Amino acid sequence: MTIPFGSTPFALKGKRVLITGAAGGIGSATAKACAQLGAELVLTDIRDCSALAEELAPIGAGATAHVCDVRDRAAIDALAEAVGGVDGLVLNAGAIAFDDWDSLEWEDSFHEIIHVNLLAPMQFARAFLPGMRTRGGARIVLVGSVAGWTGGTMSTTGAHYVVSKGGVHAFTRWLARRAAPDVGVNAVAPSATATAMIAGQPSPAVATQLVPRVASADEIAWPIAFLCSPAASFLSGVVLDINGGAYLR
Repeated sequence: MTIPFGSTPFALKGKRVLITGAAGGIGSATAKACAQLGAELVLTDIRDCSALAEELAPIGAGATAHVCDVRDRAAIDALAEAVGGVDGLVLNAGAIAFDDWDSLEWEDSFHEIIHVNLLAPMQFARAFLPGMRTRGGARIVLVGSVAGWTGGTMSTTGAHYVVSKGGVHAFTRWLARRAAPDVGVNAVAPSATATAMIAGQPSPAVATQLVPRVASADEIAWPIAFLCSPAASFLSGVVLDINGGAYLR
């Protein structure tokens, strides 16, 4: 990869980046990071994120908002048809549950978590990958979790969440092989991050981490933006650990 003198390989100018779960903590932070790098944004969430799109449109190269339930394959296919080609696909939408597997409703919760965290990224990849192959240098970034390596960082982390994120890590490697060499596929594996998703839960054991605190959403967003950029052109099938030294491998 040759970068013209005076430019930067981290820039996203001229790139269209679609972010799922854009209304959430990590999703909105990633949208802001990509906008600052010059990207055109396509923001999707089950909630309305038009206010975020309006906020970011003047910063980057424009932004649009689309309501999409990631559990609905028909909605994903319709979104792909409406949006067209993208250069970056950030599969960030996720769900977490803290219910015990001894509860009567746990199987329903299991199917929900697996559907949102694992099947939905697969469906998005199926819908968008064909169009991304022709873009030149397109990137897919999935969002796993340190829980997929360790079995969970909080005592209340459920087995279904852990399994779903471990599946994301495995799928990242499978998809990297499937998409190569046209599209680069990588993932991030954050540790506990200060978002609404874990609000009210027992604090994770961060005292023994090399960086002894919970991550901010921005600290996850910027590595995701990097993985969307030309600077990550020789990374493929990587699950990038962003965990403050909570787990070293």
